[in-house]
Amino acid sequence: MGDLSSKENIAVIIPSFHSEVLTSICIRSFKKFCPSNISLQYIVVENSSDVSYKDKITGLDANVLWINNVTRLIGSDANAQAIEIGLKHVSGNLVIMCHCDVCVTSEKFLSSMVQKYKEGFRLVGTLSDNHPNRIKAFHICGLLVDLDLAQKVRYFPHYDGNKQLMDVGDELTDYCRKNNINHYCFKNTFNCPELSLPEKWRGFREARCINDDNEVILIHFGRGIAKTQGTYSKPDRINLDGWASFCNELIK
Repeated sequence: MGDLSSKENIAVIIPSFHSEVLTSICIRSFKKFCPSNISLQYIVVENSSDVSYKDKITGLDANVLWINNVTRLIGSDANAQAIEIGLKHVSGNLVIMCHCDVCVTSEKFLSSMVQKYKEGFRLVGTLSDNHPNRIKAFHICGLLVDLDLAQKVRYFPHYDGNKQLMDVGDELTDYCRKNNINHYCFKNTFNCPELSLPEKWRGFREARCINDDNEVILIHFGRGIAKTQGTYSKPDRINLDGWASFCNELIK
């Protein structure tokens, strides 16, 4: 896997859609909890012509690249297109693909992901899809992969008529399985809700990714863009204001 003991450059691809609050939290959390031996390049792909919050996002860090992707695609297809566009602008060897509604909670996130890569896992995930009709692939909400592997697949979902067989980025997991490429997924509360967590995290319903030391290293809002647009809500889930308040306190 190469020597990662020196400064490592990692690109973070973040698809966005009129999502100033979510995208800002995402980037600020990566920046807050970035170890000193890692340099991050942020590639934000806005799936519209919206530039109303471009200056705020690019002002968060000198290494933020903003790309407007004016597209008629929506949902998973727009997300996939954004990732494929983002990959064309990666300058380093490693890539993290994530949703804009994730928040890094510890320096151990990046260091744990890189450590697994050093151990020989070319694809490292934070949770797995559990949809009964799909292939249980690593979810695109948080993946670390080397650029060479990332460029071997397409990211668009697969359909059989109206039935979705693969979601965004599922081809990565499928490719690893078919080619005996080592891949690893951290423990998380999405796949294992019964996990015992430190007290601070027990009442938090959103997905939490946990490293080998039982530390929460990443949280995933889930349906963040839909919640931002007011098209998705559940009474037992945190809303956008609650998410922003929690994350802003964490990364202030």
